[in-house]
Amino acid sequence: MDDAAFLANYDPAAFPPLAVAVDVVPLTFTAGTLHVLLNRRAEAPARSRLALPGAFVRTDEELGAAAQRALRDKAGLDAPVRQFHAFGAVDRDPRMRIISIGYMAVVDAETMARESDVSGTCELLPIIGGIVRSASGRRTSLPFDHDAILGRALADLRRDLDRDDWAFGLLAATFSLRELQGLHEAIRGHTVNKPAFRKRLIESGRLEATGEMESGKGFRPAELYRARRTDDAA
Repeated sequence: MDDAAFLANYDPAAFPPLAVAVDVVPLTFTAGTLHVLLNRRAEAPARSRLALPGAFVRTDEELGAAAQRALRDKAGLDAPVRQFHAFGAVDRDPRMRIISIGYMAVVDAETMARESDVSGTCELLPIIGGIVRSASGRRTSLPFDHDAILGRALADLRRDLDRDDWAFGLLAATFSLRELQGLHEAIRGHTVNKPAFRKRLIESGRLEATGEMESGKGFRPAELYRARRTDDAA
């Protein structure tokens, strides 16, 4: 039997139903702390609970496009996304067997404040010790397996911190070494040695000085840097 004959008699309904979804972890860095943007669910299950922005993948849609649609429709953000893991526990969703593809978005604080729907259905909450906290400091537990999805996103962000420039997206286009160190400490979960950190980053070739100084700060102005473009780093 050739492919044409096989496909003419192929019946997808012969297999158990299965859906594919995407869940996005939108991160930003503000006030010295990592934050995640969560969407308050409008429908059951987990109605009214804060969760990661997500969506079912349409039959004619690429995975990355579905993730960007979820981020745009559920959080008001239009930002690059990066796939980091698949989540397929049999009982991860009570509706049916749903496999979710995890995506991450990193957004600077100014863009997050300007574009995200924090005044509507979303809330921007701090991540402290790998745990989402409410404004009062209480732990905020996420529905489904979204705590695990967030934890895996943070682990991947930490793992790749010195491998690529993805985390630079959490900062403004220009930044001080003090801000960069604060970001690394927030992602790593511990302090770093200031002289060694600055020496390592400057010698890595991943930064370039702008020749400008920061302004509007309550302390001595520091020199501003930006991430060196990958095609300029060779």
